Amino acid sequence: MPLAKIEEVQDVLADFEVRIRGVVERAWADWKEVPGRGRFMFSRTRSNIVFDFICQHAAVEFADDPEIHVIEKGGTLQFLFRDRILVRFKKGNAKGIGSNIETQAVLEFIDPQLMIPGLPEVHKVEACYKTDALGTQLEQLAIVARNRTRRIWSYVIDGTAPAAEVILIPTGPTPDTSPPVVTPKRRGTGAKVAE
Repeated sequence: MPLAKIEEVQDVLADFEVRIRGVVERAWADWKEVPGRGRFMFSRTRSNIVFDFICQHAAVEFADDPEIHVIEKGGTLQFLFRDRILVRFKKGNAKGIGSNIETQAVLEFIDPQLMIPGLPEVHKVEACYKTDALGTQLEQLAIVARNRTRRIWSYVIDGTAPAAEVILIPTGPTPDTSPPVVTPKRRGTGAKVAE
């Protein structure tokens, strides 16, 4: 399948972006509640725990939506939106793409030319979250298209609903707020005209 076009992916995912962001934010909140989380020696421990929380929340969030298929495959979950866009959640690395060990299943996902067995031709993208430098705050969530180890494009999901177009409605003339102008009558010259 050709590389995913950003416009097509945005068109499909636009209706789900707030929910996708919500899944990641709830998972991160769960992580922040893990007792002793600062004692873990390896950042991959955090990544694995957060990923598990993401999968739990996403499975519940999308389970009853007829436009989304939850696909369990090889110890992970992927989400097929409107039978066109396949999404997997990942922790983003320094290149802005998902961190992973290259297995056959990973290669099938990250190589846009390879099809995933059992699925129709779909565009494959990652929902990559990024933390701050200390790994204490969720900094960004982006939808990322990649070609193996290269990011092709990405766009940030900020979690707000798409802004509605603002149409200004005229309210009529604006009231005059300047003080009234008083024009004194001219006094006559003193002579009256006879009638």
